[in-house]
Formats: sequence, C-alpha cells, structure tokens
Amino acid sequence: MNKKIIVYVLLVVALGTGGTLMAMSGKDAVSMAAQQKNTLLTADTVNVAFQGVGGRVNTIEVKEEQQVKKGDVLMTLDPVDLDLQIEKLKTDIAQADVKIKQAKDGLQNQSEKISNSEKQGQLDIQAAQAGESLLNQGTRAEDIVRQKLAIEAAQQSLDAALTGVETAKRNAEIAQKTVSSRQQALDLAKVNYNRIKALYDAGAGSKAELDNAKNQLDNAQVALDTAKDQVEIANNQITAASKQSDIAKNGIAQQQTALDKMEAGATAEERQQARIKTEKAKEALTQTSQTRKDVKNSEYNVDLLAQQKQALSVQLKTLELQRGRMVLKASTDGKVSRIVPKMGEIVSTGATGAVIETNQLYYDIYVGEDSISQFKAGGNVTSHVVALDKDVQGKVRYITSAPQYTNMRMSRDKGLSDISSFQVRVDVQRTSELLPGMTVEVVTK
Repeated sequence: MNKKIIVYVLLVVALGTGGTLMAMSGKDAVSMAAQQKNTLLTADTVNVAFQGVGGRVNTIEVKEEQQVKKGDVLMTLDPVDLDLQIEKLKTDIAQADVKIKQAKDGLQNQSEKISNSEKQGQLDIQAAQAGESLLNQGTRAEDIVRQKLAIEAAQQSLDAALTGVETAKRNAEIAQKTVSSRQQALDLAKVNYNRIKALYDAGAGSKAELDNAKNQLDNAQVALDTAKDQVEIANNQITAASKQSDIAKNGIAQQQTALDKMEAGATAEERQQARIKTEKAKEALTQTSQTRKDVKNSEYNVDLLAQQKQALSVQLKTLELQRGRMVLKASTDGKVSRIVPKMGEIVSTGATGAVIETNQLYYDIYVGEDSISQFKAGGNVTSHVVALDKDVQGKVRYITSAPQYTNMRMSRDKGLSDISSFQVRVDVQRTSELLPGMTVEVVTK
C-alpha cells in the first residue's frame, strides 16, 4: 500500500517537474497554440451596382459561377422611358435652334433697317443743311450741282429699296411654297399616325411604332410652324422694304423741292423753315441711334435662348449618361458568385446587381502586441496550407487594431490587464490549387 503511494507521488513529481521545464522553455501546449495561428483562405468580392439608375431588369447576360472579364455586360435595365425622354430633348433642342436662328435673323433685319435709316438720316441732314445754306447764302452754281448729286444719291437709295422689295417678295413666295409642302407632310403624318393608332388600339401594332409615328407627327408640326414663321419674316421684310422705298421717294421729292427753292430763291420764312428742317433731321438721326441701342439690348434675348439650349444639352448629356449606366458591366475579372435580381424584377437606384468573386485570395490572423513587430505592411509572410501540405508566400496588405472581443484579459495581483490584439490581412497569389475555404497555418514568434 505504501509502495503504491510512493509510486503515485513520484509520478506527480515527475509530471510537475517536466511541465515546469516545458513552461520555462516555452514549449507547453498553451504557448504553442498562441504561436500557431489557424485561419481560412478567403476571396475578395466586389458588389457591382447600378450607378444612379434603377428600373426593370431587361436582360441577364451571365450565370452564377461564370467567369467574366472586366467590362463584360452582366445585365441591362429597360431603357424605353429614358429613350423617350432623350428623343423629346433632342426635339426641344432642334426647336431651340430654330428660335435662335429666327431671333438672329430678326436682329439682322432690324440692324439693316437701322443702318438704312441712319444713311437716310445723314442724307436728310445733308439735304436740310444744303437747303439752309442755299437760302442763307444765296444760290451758287456749285450748290445747285451738289443738290443734284444729292438727288441722284436719293434715287440710288430708292432703287436699292425697290430691289429689296422685290427680293422680299420672292422670299415670301418661296416661304409660302415651303408652307404648302410642310402642310402636306403634316397631313401625311396625321394620316399615318391615325392608321398606326388604330392598329395599336386593335392590338395589331406595337407601342414603338405608335411612338415613332407620334414623333414624326410632332416633327412635321414643328417644321410647318417654322415655315410659317419664315413666311411671317418674309412679309415683314416686304413691309420694311416698302417703307424704306417710301422714305426714299419722299427723300427724292424733298431734295427736288430744295433744288427748286435754290433756283427760285427763298424768303425769310423759308429760311426759318429750313433751319427747323435741319434740326428735325438731326433729331431723327438721334432717335435712330437710340433704336440701335435698343436692338443691342435685344441681343440679350438671343443669349438667353442660347443659355436655354445649353441647359437642354446638359440635360441630354445627363440622360445619355444614365442610359449608358443602365448597362451593368463587370468592374473586375473574376467569377460571378451571385446574381441578385431576377428577370423582370424592379431594382432601386444604386441597387447591387451582381457579386463578383475576384482572383485575389487573402486570410486574416490576429496577433498579440508581443508578436506584432514581425509583421509590416508590404512585408512577406510564409504560411502553410494544410490541405495541400505546402508552404505559400503572402504579402501583408494592412495591419489594424483588432476588434475588442479579440483582446485577452489576464488577472494580476492588483486588478485586470488587457493584452491588445491586431488584425493582419495577408494577400496570397491565387493558383489553380489554392481555393477559398482552405485552412492556413501561420507561426508567429
């Protein structure tokens, strides 16, 4: 009995002594577990989402587990609504171009009228001054010659005005023919629209055909309105040219009257009237100059139309950008691990369309602060893949403070003390042998 007790005591002493020696050399089970880190290989994943657009899933071009390249089309959304908005904006921009052209043509016509008025005003002043000079100084042979030249100049102005009238009439005839042609086109577009609408209502036509017919009808109406505007512009030109010819005729009559007066001589009352006439001619020229300033101010309206067109162009570019984003493409090479929406499903703006498993493998280990010094960002790490029974090389991507739950707490004589842990992420070059989920062992100091 005493012998058995002695044997047990010796066994306990031997085990205690051996454990103490192992602890002292750092080869005990706890130390070994702390130095050897087990973790799993993981593949980076990328969520590929629709950027700023949403809608109904129109097509799905890939399957789960399919390998894709960066830029491959994954799926598309139904673009019909955006296409209609884009078409409308293009029509609005075309109408804006027409309005800008009309405004510029109107300013050009007004500018030409003012230039003619200024020239006429200068002639009127010259004629009035010449008449006044003749009345005050008496008739001289050179004054009579000068007055006759003024009459010839006025006649040239009349000829130019009459030419302008004829030109404006020809433009009006051409514009009127254009209106007739555009009216016929509009009538045909209406007939075509009504026919396609009847087919659509009867279920024999498509919505796209109906929308196309409606666009043709709208464009035909715009073309007709534009042609009518051109007729109105041409008629205004006729009116302006006619007024200009009347002014030129009056100028000739006035110049001829002045010549007659010069040759016949003048009374005191006529001299006074000549002075008044000169002043009125100057005042008329001043008013014409003011009108030119008003036309200059009207140029701001053209600028406003141009700005409105620019705003429409920006909207068009925005819609075209959104139209392009309705095609979801792979952002990286890899394998489609998940397709989120189903065919025909409505996805919200910014929703994830697919998840791609990239070719980049990594694993995370948690290292205590006493061992973290052996790891550095960008440094190499040797790890052992259990399933393959081989070592692989990795590179530290980053080191960061680990979550609080990974820290260890040790009891001391005077309270508790935390031992911080750090998360180390290591990238591993993927090969045909390495697969996500394989166990990896890393030995730390």
